[in-house]
Amino acid sequence: MQSFNITLPDAIANALSAYIQDQKVSLPANVVAEAALEDFLSQRGYLPPRKQGLSLTPAPKGSGFKDTSVNHDKILAEQAFSQSLPPNTL
Repeated sequence: MQSFNITLPDAIANALSAYIQDQKVSLPANVVAEAALEDFLSQRGYLPPRKQGLSLTPAPKGSGFKDTSVNHDKILAEQAFSQSLPPNTL
């Protein structure tokens, strides 16, 4: 891996700092700059395009629960018992 020392114009440095502060998870500036440069070079054909990860489309109407990822078993059990489900036919 090579190391580059670059000087950014104030406008770009300020925008980079603002972007990093706005993120929920703080990333080092070099990680953000590396991702931006990789994207730039990929769009121009100098690097292969980055593989897209899993892309999930949200449901048009949610369940109404705000803690499903934490309490999924409890919520599923409540939903199963509140509705009449067909009997298990194994």
